[in-house]
Amino acid sequence: MPSDSAQHSNIASFDELGLISPLLERLAELEYQQPTPIQAQAIPSIFSGRDLIAGANTGSGKTATFALPLLQQIHESQVSRNEHRNETKGNYVTGLILVPTRELAKQVADSIRSYAVHFNGAIKTIAVFGGVSTNKQMLALRGGTDILVATPGRLLDLISSNAIKLERVKTLILDEADRMLSLGFAEELAELLALMPKGPESKQKQTLLFSATFPEQVQALTAELLNDPVEIQMQSADA
Repeated sequence: MPSDSAQHSNIASFDELGLISPLLERLAELEYQQPTPIQAQAIPSIFSGRDLIAGANTGSGKTATFALPLLQQIHESQVSRNEHRNETKGNYVTGLILVPTRELAKQVADSIRSYAVHFNGAIKTIAVFGGVSTNKQMLALRGGTDILVATPGRLLDLISSNAIKLERVKTLILDEADRMLSLGFAEELAELLALMPKGPESKQKQTLLFSATFPEQVQALTAELLNDPVEIQMQSADA
């Protein structure tokens, strides 16, 4: 069960988290007054590059916890790529967020697009899930995407159609990991994890896992997937 010292619990404003101006401006527009406890504790750890396990319920502010640093890291990598144009284009994804349901996929993608307003469309975010035709999703993924929010089954379908590749994932986020496993996605998760970066590149990948509960299945997954993670446990908050 995750627990962590309150080393960042005295953070009282988003300015103290090291967020860049496009994100701070958007948070002010959304009237986010101050970081929730999980945001105050987890965001500095995410920026440090550490893997992370966070126990957080709906309402704790967890979506912003992983979305804000992910957006900032992708923006900074885009600036670097513009200065050193040597990356091969293709159907790759940089930030992959796995979720248990189509409803959550839509919700998370909408939140990320909202936080990214002041990047003026420079960060591409796509949600893919079952229950709808794959054709539009395949077209949207053409040329790859910066952020992909996906349910495991549909993502595997798209990978088998060569619509997306996971070899260059830099950030992997599992949201509501306990629900994913309780819904029977263990086999799909194992297949997806096998497609992630291997060898030296795997050491550059950051993994963040969020879960309301930590049954044995989730604990086994974290032991296999995360490398020396920061562990944080939080209760619900208002934001």
